[in-house]
Amino acid sequence: MQRHPLLSTTALMAAFFFPTHPGSAEQSPLKKEKLQIVICLGQSNMVGLADVKTAWYLTQPQYVPPREACLTKSRYFDWNFYWSGVRYYEGPRKAELDALVDAREKSRMKWRQRVKGVNGIQWDEAAWGPKPKEGGGRDTMYAFLDEKAEQEGIYKQIAEILDSPENKFTVSDAYNELANREKEITTEAQRVRDIYLNGTKPEDFDVFDAEIAAAVKDKSLVLKVPKGSVFTEAEKHRAAYAEMARKHLKLPIAERTRIFGYGAIAGSEGEGIKSTTYGPLSVGYGGAPNLIGPEYGLGITLERLVNAPILLVKCSWGNTSLSSAWRPWSLDGVETPIEKASREASNKEQAELAKKEGREFTPRLAPAASGGPGWCWGLAMPQIEKVLADPGKYYPGYDPKVGYEVGGLVWFQGYSDLGNPAYGELLAQMIRDFREKVKTPKMPFVCGTLGMFGFKNAAFANEVNTGMLAVSKMPEFADTVGLVNTSPFYPQEFELLKQVQDSFPKDSREHKEALLMKERAVSEKGFHYHGSAKFFLLNGDALARSLAGLMAK
Repeated sequence: MQRHPLLSTTALMAAFFFPTHPGSAEQSPLKKEKLQIVICLGQSNMVGLADVKTAWYLTQPQYVPPREACLTKSRYFDWNFYWSGVRYYEGPRKAELDALVDAREKSRMKWRQRVKGVNGIQWDEAAWGPKPKEGGGRDTMYAFLDEKAEQEGIYKQIAEILDSPENKFTVSDAYNELANREKEITTEAQRVRDIYLNGTKPEDFDVFDAEIAAAVKDKSLVLKVPKGSVFTEAEKHRAAYAEMARKHLKLPIAERTRIFGYGAIAGSEGEGIKSTTYGPLSVGYGGAPNLIGPEYGLGITLERLVNAPILLVKCSWGNTSLSSAWRPWSLDGVETPIEKASREASNKEQAELAKKEGREFTPRLAPAASGGPGWCWGLAMPQIEKVLADPGKYYPGYDPKVGYEVGGLVWFQGYSDLGNPAYGELLAQMIRDFREKVKTPKMPFVCGTLGMFGFKNAAFANEVNTGMLAVSKMPEFADTVGLVNTSPFYPQEFELLKQVQDSFPKDSREHKEALLMKERAVSEKGFHYHGSAKFFLLNGDALARSLAGLMAK
């Protein structure tokens, strides 16, 4: 586990078991007279790609995959549940295990090059054995590559480490934790069911799905337009979809909370990833009128916790990093201390390798100033300033005599920064810079961790989450920066659906149950938290509670 120098093991574990900053009591909402403008920023998971219909999973008990299908060790390393233990291994040989995984990748590359004859390589059948048949397809090639890695002893060595008594978190331990995940969030899950579904039954989703399908078929409801096209009536179709969701599923439409969205969102102004939309908060403010991100759960719960008019301002784009696209203004052309140390260490390592191999090496230089903000800030900040300059345009009934205040910023980003040791430094400076931009020195700031690492011993084993936690512990940010650990909400059980289906006959109960989950509870395969509305409702609710707690201070 990689740990930030400021953090103890106690702090790391506390962040897992207590996923939200202490929030205000719901029965005593915080009273605010001014319009509360809450900024929501991030990458694809802030954009939101969870289909609303997958909220069906909230009406079901947690899916627990059959134990026998999960613990099986396949002959070859194929990232099934057993081999995935290389990610959550807990013992003294982690570095050795990582080196073996790297050796597997290098072995596969080597044999691919030999098969393809890269750089004039001639196949040596005497030394290498029969060459795989051309045109055999992916399965043929993968089987060949696995056989070679097996012959090289890589898989045997990995298995020996995973099965060693030194491993304190075995595949059996992992399964037990996965099977009991729902018990960790019983209170949170029930609260979200009460707020968002309020008695909705599984069969209500069948009626909802049928009505949506019929409306799409007769073209009275449009959920997407061709890529690059302007969604001219996005607001109309979002409102129609949200009303059907309210009618059949009881998913609420906010009474005092509205939203302004810009970026990769369905809007009638602009096009593509530069679209604009605004209106009352409902489902459908994700990447399309039937999709949600954190904004929905955030806004609906925040409305219950804060007695005030609320305007969310959401700007988000997929595949964007804090180190580049969201880079703080004051760090344009400036390296943080960790960035500088990492660059110099890399240059030294590469220079020594080049010398050993007898070739020239050109060191990587410090970044030059671009003369402007990061790409995302260049797009987002003008929109934020536009809203702050004229809140009444986006919040009908706004009273300029009472005014507004920037109630906080919610940040859900980080996947594109995995492996970036300077994430905490960059995040801290971004908070300082943004507070200066909006003239709110103590503006509450809440960040949601990357939750897809799932297991407790892996939740903070990456630079992004550890960086967020370190920032939340900095004295200068005391009582103004909160952290939500989203790992407990991640539906990790869905990672095993294919494995279960492959392990049982198609007419078996186990196969059918896994297929049902894939069809009803998942909308993004293995990406974006499996496109699970349950995850995003739990996440948004937790983000709102953290923010409300900071606002109360």
